[in-house]
Amino acid sequence: MAIIPLPTELTKGQGYFIINKHTSISVENIEQLNIASNFFQRFNQVSGWVPVITMNNTNANIVFISENTLKEEAYELDVALDKITIKSASGSGFFYALQSLGQLLPPLFYAQKKVSIRNWGVPVTTIKDEPAFKWRGYMLDVSRHFFDKAQIKDVLDFMAEVKLNRFHWHLSDDNGWRIEIKKYPKLTEVGAWRVNHNATDENTSNWWGRPTQKEGDKATYGGFYTQEDIKEIVAYAKERYIEIIPEIDMPGHSLAAIAAYPEISCAQGPFFVGTGGVVKNNTYCPGKEITFEFVENVLGEVMNLFPFDYMHIGGDECNKEAWEVDPDCQKRMQEENLADVHELQSYFVKRVERIVNAHHKNMIGWDEILEGGLAPNATVMSWRGEKGGIAAARQGHDVIMTPARFCYLDLKQGDDDLEPNLGYAYTFLKDTYNYKIISDSLTTEQGKHVLGVQGNLWTESITNWGQLTYMTFPRLYAVAENGWTNQTAKNWNGFTDRLLTQFKRLDEKGERYATSAYNVRIDHKGYKGGFVDVSLKTEVDDLDIYYTLDGSQPATTSMKYNHPFSIKTTTTLKATSFKNTKQVGIISEKHFPIHKGVGQEVVFHSPTIHDEKMRYGLVDLNFGKLSNGDRNWQIFDDDLDVDLVFETATEMESVEITSLRFTNSGFYIPENIEIYGAADGVSFVKLADVNQLEKSQIQGRNKIKTILNFDKTLLKVIKIKAKRVNPIPQGHRRVGDASKILIDEIVVF
Repeated sequence: MAIIPLPTELTKGQGYFIINKHTSISVENIEQLNIASNFFQRFNQVSGWVPVITMNNTNANIVFISENTLKEEAYELDVALDKITIKSASGSGFFYALQSLGQLLPPLFYAQKKVSIRNWGVPVTTIKDEPAFKWRGYMLDVSRHFFDKAQIKDVLDFMAEVKLNRFHWHLSDDNGWRIEIKKYPKLTEVGAWRVNHNATDENTSNWWGRPTQKEGDKATYGGFYTQEDIKEIVAYAKERYIEIIPEIDMPGHSLAAIAAYPEISCAQGPFFVGTGGVVKNNTYCPGKEITFEFVENVLGEVMNLFPFDYMHIGGDECNKEAWEVDPDCQKRMQEENLADVHELQSYFVKRVERIVNAHHKNMIGWDEILEGGLAPNATVMSWRGEKGGIAAARQGHDVIMTPARFCYLDLKQGDDDLEPNLGYAYTFLKDTYNYKIISDSLTTEQGKHVLGVQGNLWTESITNWGQLTYMTFPRLYAVAENGWTNQTAKNWNGFTDRLLTQFKRLDEKGERYATSAYNVRIDHKGYKGGFVDVSLKTEVDDLDIYYTLDGSQPATTSMKYNHPFSIKTTTTLKATSFKNTKQVGIISEKHFPIHKGVGQEVVFHSPTIHDEKMRYGLVDLNFGKLSNGDRNWQIFDDDLDVDLVFETATEMESVEITSLRFTNSGFYIPENIEIYGAADGVSFVKLADVNQLEKSQIQGRNKIKTILNFDKTLLKVIKIKAKRVNPIPQGHRRVGDASKILIDEIVVF
């Protein structure tokens, strides 16, 4: 009985209703016939037969009955031993009832091949159900990564299964224009293609460090949807009671359009479709009338393809530098009596809203459209926290809540060292689930302007379908339950128990998903005395954690974790979680080298010490995670030059250094590292060096371990020197700056 989202009322009975090839189904009209046919066709895929569907057969085993007293999207599903009765006032209600029925069936119902089951049991139960919010959305960015028509249909299918009803389709950005516009063919001839620097290795992340396109480079990565594709997808969504909201981003995030039609920009070209992160020269020029002619023509074609009431125009992260100096923009500001470029952006947005309203549609924009004054009829999508949505609701505007901390599915969802290197910042499953959509700071009347909630998947880090599903599931289940189920009925522990059945369904589908909330997080605190305190925890409650210290795989026969413990010798810790003796998390692993340099005196020859704790921070057994916010990383503004002074002469043969590459923030690994030793503490000889100039020039975000081995030597002092990247080279985000070095520990054996 693991239905997600949790129904309003669910009463369990005894026994099962059996569906087999002799089962008969009765519907009242063509709409119900289509709904039933689409759902029960799945039995053909898994069993090789389909129940018979007829019209108005009151003796059928499964009966559809219209019940006009029920609310829009509501349904009643009554499963008895000998009959299933489904009631609703709307097609969407009947559709959602069948999605719940599907989740009452065994997970094998979602298998991708035929199974041997002849009789399918549905537990006897009564469900009365209706949604808490009318806007239950999922946004997919297809500009950064293009997903083809078949994949978009798969997206609509998994949305429908959890009763989501709004698909926000992000069709344009700096990195690709994805929709055919008849009047402007270069939007897809030029704007749909970029030079391919996609990072397929999940151990790195280089969105902000990709080389830009140059004259002569061939743009090979991309794709677009024809207008016929769009019509087909819209119809497919309609069959699943999903409305599609297209987004054409403007005035910022528009480099793909500007590369095709440079005349709508204020900046100086040449322009190329962005290969990665873009922050400049990607904005339409609101000072030119040709810009508004372009916008009106483009949006006109787009709105004609999408029948739903809304058009999303983006409006976020608009770089206004070019507007400050552009004569057309300055003239426009003077003519319209606009105080600054923020009011110029508001002028642009308000003109675009008039275009949208003229097509009898409502305009949606990200919360930046509040800047300089909100357009009269606009709906606000609040992503930079809740502040924008709250402000808009207080002004009487409709809002959709999608704050990044709770609703951004492209952000990391677990421990930095356990996750694929996808996303930045964090959106944890528990935070997504517990997010309160209507703020307590709103009055009851103001709260009525909150239409609902939406989960967003931006695809800067995404390069394939498996990554899409990994970042989407299970957090989209939390979004779905938050949007459908009444706040007072939600229960975190119940939700995470039901998720385990959803995982079985995903397994049957062959989909990749994240168990991050069930994975064991390994936290530690090192001491210069030569030991490490370790604690283990999971985001999900009431799991049993088992671990090993000898490198073997943990099982229920391993040590059970009850309280923190200490490690005093070099150890590889492995741990995982169990629910009722079944493993539910991946195996977490961390190596703790209890090395010879622990607690020795560190002498700094580099000019900068950020923190007094750095005096022991390099030899205190505190190891950094893949985050530049982890305080276990020691920051060096200059070349590294430190000595480790041992109390007594010590035999050693290797030095290991882990650096954090986080080039978006100016942190680069060293160009080279040299190790010197002095047996007497004074006379140094070189023991080893490594040149990693080429590796140091790579942009991205990951940890790089460097091991320098040398002949076993008795030493009193070792010196470690490392040269930083200075200056940061051309083509990098922080070109010309001096980099910094981040090191967590100098490990000596």
